[in-house]
Amino acid sequence: MVSNMNEIIQNLKKIEEWVDFSSPPPDFDTNTEFMKFTVEIMNRCLYLLKTGAASAPDAETANKGYAKNEAIIVGHMVRITKLYEGVLTHICSHQQELAHIFFRLIFETAIRMEYLITSESPKKSFQSFILTSYRPEKEMLQDLENNAKQKPLIPIQKRMRKSIISWLRGDGINQKELLENKNWNLDGKNFREIMKTFNLDSMYPYGFGIASHCVHGDWLDIAYYHLKQDGRYYTPDLFFTEPDPRTACPITHACLDSLLKYLKWNKSDPDGLITPVVVKLRDLNLALDAAHESTLDE
Repeated sequence: MVSNMNEIIQNLKKIEEWVDFSSPPPDFDTNTEFMKFTVEIMNRCLYLLKTGAASAPDAETANKGYAKNEAIIVGHMVRITKLYEGVLTHICSHQQELAHIFFRLIFETAIRMEYLITSESPKKSFQSFILTSYRPEKEMLQDLENNAKQKPLIPIQKRMRKSIISWLRGDGINQKELLENKNWNLDGKNFREIMKTFNLDSMYPYGFGIASHCVHGDWLDIAYYHLKQDGRYYTPDLFFTEPDPRTACPITHACLDSLLKYLKWNKSDPDGLITPVVVKLRDLNLALDAAHESTLDE
């Protein structure tokens, strides 16, 4: 454990030294140069996300783990980390279309994590989060119960029913409570209302809304990424779009910002080993984003 911690400390120092050496970012002339530097930032961001998500506030928590409510927050941070690795993978593979799909997923997870962290009624909010996760299972149980009235359930149906009931029992939810529930929003709030909690509702179409194009594959996504237009006619476009910093920098900022909030909530960086490095990398990422923006036409 000690040797592992020493390795982490050395890696954090290396990241900080690289950021100091690279600040401000160099002047770049091509997207290839911009993206090579962007990926360097993203690789270091991913290391910080993994280190932060794995950190614990004390030795007891490190050994035993977290109680369920706290684990929900931890799980959100882990989800952000894994999704960000997915973004990095597709950016390195020059696949902007696939990288963009992760944006809404990360954005939603980050906002919901902050909402749960800052909830004025945390016990109620965590219970709501768990219950509202079971909407598909409610519909499955209803369908299985209807099927069982017609004829005996087949083995796969029995296993599905048994699995759902087991999960419900583990979460302290009885079937009646589930079947009677009609509100499937966290604390009864849709996502725009959750964003309004942080005075971010005006950003809804820019972050959550516009990202739905790539998630759902609507006309704007199809027309922009998957077809070529020539007058009134279209042909398939099977080539991927080359990413640029507009793809990577905003999501890197969101993840680093979430990590800072997580570390503060979890009290898992009491000696300030991770937080200052995160702040420095976030500032460098912002500077790179601004430098790239200055090269674009109005």
